[in-house]
Amino acid sequence: MGSTAVMEHWGRQFAELVDDLVCVCRDGRLTWINPAGTRLLNDGDTGVHPDLSGTAFRDLVHEDYRDIVDLGLGLLADDGGKMPLLLTTLGGRVVEVELAVTRVAPPDGASGRADAVLIHARDVTDRARAVASLMESEHRYRNMVEMSLNLVFVVQGNRMIVVNAAARGLLGGDDPEALRGAAFIDLIHDDYRPIVDLGLDALADEADVLPLKLRGRDGRVHDVETRVIPFGRDAFMVEGRDISERMRSAEALREREARLQGVLDTVADGIVTADERGIIQTFNPAAERLFGRRKDEVLGRNLSILMPSRFAAYHDGHMRNYHAGRQGWAFGKARELEGLHSSGRVFPIELSLAEMRVGKARMYTGVIRDITARKQAEAAQKRYNEELEARVRERTEELRALSRQNESILESAGDGIVALDMNGRITVANPAAAQMLGWPVEQLTGMDATAIFRYGPTEGRRAGRPLPVRAALRRGVFHERTDLTLMRRDGSEFSAEYTSAPIEDHEAGGTGAVVMFRDVSERRKAEDRLRVAATVFETTAEGIAVCDRAGSITTANPAFRAIVRRRAENVAGNDLGTVLGCAADEVAAMLGALDDGGHWETERWSTRADGTQYAARIACSAVPEAEGPVRQFVAVINDITERKRAEERIRYQASYDALTGLPNRALFLDRLEHAVAAARRQKHTLGLMFIDLDGFKAVNDTLGHEAGDQLLKGAGQRLRTCVRESDTVARLGGDEFTVIMEGVEGCKGAAVVAQRVIDTLEVPFDLDGRAGRVSASIGIALLPEDAADSEELLRNADTAMYAAKSQGKANYQFFTAAELAD
Repeated sequence: MGSTAVMEHWGRQFAELVDDLVCVCRDGRLTWINPAGTRLLNDGDTGVHPDLSGTAFRDLVHEDYRDIVDLGLGLLADDGGKMPLLLTTLGGRVVEVELAVTRVAPPDGASGRADAVLIHARDVTDRARAVASLMESEHRYRNMVEMSLNLVFVVQGNRMIVVNAAARGLLGGDDPEALRGAAFIDLIHDDYRPIVDLGLDALADEADVLPLKLRGRDGRVHDVETRVIPFGRDAFMVEGRDISERMRSAEALREREARLQGVLDTVADGIVTADERGIIQTFNPAAERLFGRRKDEVLGRNLSILMPSRFAAYHDGHMRNYHAGRQGWAFGKARELEGLHSSGRVFPIELSLAEMRVGKARMYTGVIRDITARKQAEAAQKRYNEELEARVRERTEELRALSRQNESILESAGDGIVALDMNGRITVANPAAAQMLGWPVEQLTGMDATAIFRYGPTEGRRAGRPLPVRAALRRGVFHERTDLTLMRRDGSEFSAEYTSAPIEDHEAGGTGAVVMFRDVSERRKAEDRLRVAATVFETTAEGIAVCDRAGSITTANPAFRAIVRRRAENVAGNDLGTVLGCAADEVAAMLGALDDGGHWETERWSTRADGTQYAARIACSAVPEAEGPVRQFVAVINDITERKRAEERIRYQASYDALTGLPNRALFLDRLEHAVAAARRQKHTLGLMFIDLDGFKAVNDTLGHEAGDQLLKGAGQRLRTCVRESDTVARLGGDEFTVIMEGVEGCKGAAVVAQRVIDTLEVPFDLDGRAGRVSASIGIALLPEDAADSEELLRNADTAMYAAKSQGKANYQFFTAAELAD
C-alpha cells in the first residue's frame, strides 16, 4: 500500500469518528461520506440510509448558495479558509454550516493534479440562532431607551444604573458618562429635594406628570415634567421632558409686556394707573409734564394730589363703585374733569378710564389729555361740541358695525368659542364649538359646561370626568394654553388645544370666562410623523442629503457625513457634485433628469476627503411641490464598496487562472472569438500557438506539487515576456498554454515567436534551490490559411502540437492538411 493510500485509509478512519459532516467529491459528486454526514443529511435518523455516492454536492446546497458552488469546488479549495453555507437535508430542513474545502492528492503513482476535494462541514445552526436571538433582544432594549427623545433614567437604590443619550446630553456636562452610577438626588434642585425625599415609590403612584427642576453637571437648571414608573424589583424608571423652552417663552411674554410699558411711556397723553383705593401705581412722562410733578413724587400717593379737593373722596376704597355706580361712569368713555398742577393751577382735562384685572385685584388706568385750549376758546366751544356729537354718533355706528362684525367672526370662526357665566353655564357657543363637541348650537345655550367638557378616553384616570370648570371660575384659575383630549357627545375623542380667559358677568355681578379650543388631531399626527421621519433621518444607515434646486446641500444626516468622511460644517452649503466627486456633465445630467422625471440614480467610484476610494449607489428624487418647478431634492447614498469588490473578485476568478493569473479557458475562448472577428474585418493574419510543457510530469512527481505549481507560475511569466502586449497568453489547464497572435506576419512571424518561447522555457527554473527542467512542444495554426473559425483554429493548433511531440518534442510545427488526414 502506497503512502497516499495509507494516509487516505487513516483519514477515513478518523472522519468516521467525528460528529461533523466529512465527504470526498470528485467532479462535483460524492464518492464517500462519513456516518455523521449521512445522519445530518437524513435529519438525525440513525436507521438504514440510502447510498449517497454519486449525488451531486450542489443538490445538497441551498439554492441561495448554489452560484458559489457552481464556480467549482476546486476553486473554493484554492481560496482557503472557512466560509458560511446553507445545506438542505433530504427532508427539506435548512442547516447552517461552516464549510472548509481541501484538495485531495491523487493516489501514489497517479499522474496529473488533484481532481478530488475533501469537504468538512460543521453544523452551527443552533449557535447562530442563539446568538442572533440574544443580540436582537439586547439591541431592541437598548435602542428603545437610547433613542428616546425624552430623558430616561433607571434608578436602583437611588443610583442611576441607566442614563439615555438625551439625559446625558442635557445634564452630563463635560463628562456625560459619569452620570451612570451617580446618585439621582444629586440632579435634583435644592427647592425640589423634599419632594424626591418622599421616595420614588410614592411618586410612582401619581397619575399626572410631576414638575421638577434638575441641575446638570455644568450647573445649568432645567425645568422638567417627569413621570416615575416601577421598573423591576426595587428599581424605577424616571422619564422626563425638558420644558425649559416653554418657561423661557413665558419669560419672553413678560419682556414683551415691559416693551409695551416703554411704548406707553412715549405717548403724548398722560397715563395714570391706580388701584381700587385710588393709590397711584404708574405715572408716565407725559403725565409728569401735564401735572408738573416727578414720577417719584406721586407713586404710592392718592389721586387727590392730581385732582381738586372734591375728588379726595375717591381714596376711601370705593373708587370702583363711585365710577361705575353713583357717578354713572362708563369705562372707555372720555369725561371732562379738572386737574391740579403742582403750582396750584387748576386746568381742564379729558379722562378716559379703563378697568383691568391683575390676578384677583382690579386696576384702573386713566388716559388724560389737557383741554385748556378748548375751554379758553368760547367761540369754538359750540362748534367743538357739535363736532364731538358727530364723532359720538360715528363712533356709535362704528361700535354697532363692530358688534355685527364680531358676531359674524364668531359665527365663521374655525375655533370653538364658548362663553360661560360665573356659575359655569354656557351663554354663547359658536357653530364650530357645537360641531367639534357633537351638539346642536341651540341646545348648548344654558347648559352646564361640566356636561359638555369632559376628558377623553386616553386621559388615564380622568377619562370621562368633567373638566373642573366651576372650580376654576371660583378660584380665578385660567389657562393661557394647554393640550388635552376632549370627549364628544357620542363618546369619541379628539386632541384639543384649550385656552380660557376671564370676562365680566355684568348681570350676575361676577366673573365668567370665555373658552376657546381647536381640534389639533391632524396636527398631532403630522408632528408624530415628523418626529418619526426625523428619527429615521438621523439613525438610518443610508446617507441622506437634502439639496436645493441648484444642487447645494442644505442638510445631511450623520450616515451621509460618515460615508463621505466630512464634518457637518464641511457638508452643508457645499455642492452635492463636489462632495461626491461628480463631474460637471454628470451633475448637469442629474439635475436635468430630476426636472424631467423627478428621479436619477447611478453607481460610481468616488474619492473621499481623506483620499480613500469607495463605491456608492446614488439615488436622487425630487421633492414634489403643489405647483411650480422642483425647489429641492433628496439624495440617498449607499456605500457599496464591499459589494463592488466582491463582484470584481468573482469576475476575476471566473475569467482568470487562480495559479498563474493568466486568462483561463473561458476568457481565452471569448478573446479568440473577438480576435477571429477582427482578423476577418481587418483582413489580417491571426496566429494561434498551442503549447504543451515536456517533462512537467516528472518535475511534479519528483519535486512535488508545490514545485510543479511554482514551475507553472514561472512558465506563465516567461510566456508573457515572449509576446507583444496586444497578444493573449492563456492557460487552458494542467501544463497546456495558448498564445493568440493578432496581426502576425504569417508563418515567418509565428516561427520567430515560437522559437523564442522554446528558448525561454528551456532555461532551468529555480524551484526553492532545486532545478526544474522542461521544454515546449508547440503547434501553430493560422487564420485564414488553416481554419475558417475559432473552433477549427484551436483544433488544428492542438493537432499541430501533437505533431511536434511526435517529432521528438522541444520543437514547433505548423498545421498541415496532411496531419488532419492522418
